[in-house]
Amino acid sequence: MWRALFAILVIYSCHVEGGSFRRSGGRQEPQLNLDEYPSYEDIMKYLKDLARLNRNRIHLRDGGRSYENRKLQMAVISNGDGRPNKRAIFIDAALHAREWLCPITALYVIQQLVVNYQENSYLLDDYDWVVLPLANPDGYEYSRNVDDYWRNTRSPNNEHCYGTDLNRNFNYSWIMESSDLKDPCSENFAGSGPFSEPETRTVRDIMLELVESNRGLMYLSLHSANRSIYYPWRDYGERTNNKAEHEEIAKHAADRIYWSTGTRMSTMPGYFYHGMVGGISLDYAFKVGFPVAFIFEMSGKDQNGVEHKFFPPSSAIRGLVQESWLGIRSLAEKAIEKYPPSRPLWPRAKPKSKFWNWNW
Repeated sequence: MWRALFAILVIYSCHVEGGSFRRSGGRQEPQLNLDEYPSYEDIMKYLKDLARLNRNRIHLRDGGRSYENRKLQMAVISNGDGRPNKRAIFIDAALHAREWLCPITALYVIQQLVVNYQENSYLLDDYDWVVLPLANPDGYEYSRNVDDYWRNTRSPNNEHCYGTDLNRNFNYSWIMESSDLKDPCSENFAGSGPFSEPETRTVRDIMLELVESNRGLMYLSLHSANRSIYYPWRDYGERTNNKAEHEEIAKHAADRIYWSTGTRMSTMPGYFYHGMVGGISLDYAFKVGFPVAFIFEMSGKDQNGVEHKFFPPSSAIRGLVQESWLGIRSLAEKAIEKYPPSRPLWPRAKPKSKFWNWNW
């Protein structure tokens, strides 16, 4: 029953979003094509066109440049009321290049908040959203055009080996004495030092700006394709002081997805997902001051339950993106419920790891 209902929703969405532009409030909004994976150029053009037509709700900000000089473009989305210093939800996508569903899902989040504002306005009443839809543009383009399983950046490590795993390059429990993370020819290479990559420095700077202005509410990093929602810590099996709160928020989203599509999402502390790992964005975000932080691992299964991992066929993109938006929206709803504007955001916790270094 649930698969039939979800199929009807997808078919309806195909009809509504058809054509090169979509009419909204008398305007022709740019189309977001959910039937193919966008290129870097497609992503930049969509953001530019959407911002041009919705100046009161979306502002584009240049976060810097990748190693190969591609723009790290972020979208700041509000309800347009001009109220400053609202709390913010920060989303990044595609730290890992081969996870092709992540950028298109991040763009869909932006579309839902801007084009479908009337339906989702409650998510913006007292909160802004900051979305970095393509955190690793060099690796993403290399994955799309040269080596589809490419995971890392494209910065050179030595004469023969390229690429740093961005989700091992954050300055929290960096390297953790692992030989694999030190190997410049490994796909898990953590970089020559914490924040050695311009892409992670951009994510770091966004985090710190939000936290230091007392705005950072929730950090969410989009990945694929292990059907899970996990939260700190990933480096050790210790509980956070608000583990129950994290689990409640994560389970709320997992339940929503299951009730709507039948997909089962695991929820757990990151440590229980393939064990101890350091240098990841999740732990760094929580340590510097986001009260709640999650990694959302989208599904890679098509409508028939066939597992495609990182590369679902074009026929499956739309359903998986819409399913992911349901989870993302549910995470935001519960986080907003837990942290209304009247509830203070806690001060930064003291570092607990010997690998932590406050010199960013």
